[in-house]
Amino acid sequence: MSSTATFDRPATRWGAYALAALLFAFEAFVVWLMLNPDVPEDFRAYYIDRTTTCLNQPVPGTYRFGTLVDFTSDGREQAMPLRVCGWEGPAGDGTHAVGTSSRLRFRGKPQPGAHQLLLDLAAITRAGEPQPQRVEVTVDGEPVATLEVTDPEPQSFTLPVPRDALADGTVELILGFPDAVRMGPTDPDTRYRSVKLTRAGIVPEGKIAVGN
Repeated sequence: MSSTATFDRPATRWGAYALAALLFAFEAFVVWLMLNPDVPEDFRAYYIDRTTTCLNQPVPGTYRFGTLVDFTSDGREQAMPLRVCGWEGPAGDGTHAVGTSSRLRFRGKPQPGAHQLLLDLAAITRAGEPQPQRVEVTVDGEPVATLEVTDPEPQSFTLPVPRDALADGTVELILGFPDAVRMGPTDPDTRYRSVKLTRAGIVPEGKIAVGN
């Protein structure tokens, strides 16, 4: 019994040393980022300036323009390549936005002419009460609109897509949530809740979107 205890204590101590070393290395990396201005913009915003809760991820954004993607459980396979950051789920009735912003990427071959962004969004409920949300929509860095999402049932929104955003076949969409709420008393801002996304797509103006 005593020999086993003697063996375990050094192992535990070395484990603690290793964890402390990892924490120190991470803190040193953050300090290095602060002292070196040429770090990627997304890293600076997330780790240093803390101006976003959504860290850009290298998802492919594979998408067929002109289609609507289902963000409920039924459309998981088509939706996952579009989800850059700031999403959780899907649950049966949609994909929850988490944090103060969420991002989508659409990459494919747009059809000729003007396009529009279609979004179906629902407000979350807290303690049985709907939580109205403003959603600030930015497309390729250009603010497009501020939506008012007030209903726990999906609301449909149609917005113009700037022509320049379609030039390279990749559209970067950011949804900002200035009214996002804390669901629990200890939730950090990365866990704030705001809306559920049920469908999204980019289609040519005047044409009816089809399912993916």
